[in-house]
This record gives sequence, structure tokens and C-alpha cells, in this order.
Amino acid sequence: MHILETEHLVFRPLTLDDLDNLTILYTDPEVMRFLGGPRSRDEVQRVLNRYIREYQIYGHSFFATLLKSDGCFIGQCGLLHQEVEEQQEIELGYVLSRQYWQHGLAVEGVRALKDYGLQQLGFPRVISLIPPENRTSIHIAEKVGMRYERDIEQWGQHFSLYVARQPNRADV
Repeated sequence: MHILETEHLVFRPLTLDDLDNLTILYTDPEVMRFLGGPRSRDEVQRVLNRYIREYQIYGHSFFATLLKSDGCFIGQCGLLHQEVEEQQEIELGYVLSRQYWQHGLAVEGVRALKDYGLQQLGFPRVISLIPPENRTSIHIAEKVGMRYERDIEQWGQHFSLYVARQPNRADV
């Protein structure tokens, strides 16, 4: 079941069959540099189970991100429920395999999921929590129309909070 398609990408819910692909993604130190470092297969299994549960509860979470041309798994993009400074938020996140960096696919995926969250799911806003030293993700957030709001501390780390809002919803 496809959730969303773009020019080059297809998004579908993650399944237990994605464990091997996610493990490859989550064990790459460069991919995980700003995401707490590489994870073991057991940790990836727990994370995958959580994403599957969230999808069943909310109808969204991280989605498997596939190349439209050949169906190749290239990573995950999604909309995650997060509590940030005691407020419920929807975080737009993505993790792509290194060989797909620098091809515009992250921008394409992030833009599509931002629009999906705001327009189709009706969220008043979506956020991204980005370590300030992750210049690439900051560039992607800005390129898709997200704006810096403030610095925060979350999970014992420092983040820049970027926001995209529903059109004409500056109050949220």
C-alpha cells in the first residue's frame, strides 16, 4: 500500500520485512552521525516495532522510502509524534542511505511529507529538530520552506527547532 508518490519516490508503511534494510541504514556511522550513532540489529528491531505500532495508532510514522524507478529501499521519511517542551508536536524526519545523498531526494521526500502532513492530514504545523552542526539538514529544512523558531534542549541534546505551518496559520 503506497501512502504517497513523488516524481522519484514512493512512500509506504514500514513492515517487519524492512528489518534488514533498516539495519543496514542504522549501522552506518556516517548516516547515524547526528542520530545518536549506529544501532545494533536488536535496537533497530525495537525501533521498527515502535514505528509499526505508531502507524497502527496514528496512521503515520516513518514510512519506507523507495525509488519509484526500481522499488529500491533508500531510507525512511516520516511524521512522528513527539513531546517537545511539554507540547505535542509532529516531527518531520528522514534518514537516507549514503549513496542517495546529494541527489535532491531528501528535499523531494521532506517537501512531500511536509505537504502531506499540513495539507492532507491537516496538522497546523510540523517541526524538525536539527542539531545546529547538521548544516545539510538545516539547508534542506530551509529549502522546503521551514523556518528557524528557537533553540531547545531535548533528550539531553541541543537542537534548532524548525517549523512549517499551515498557510495563514502564523498563530500556531
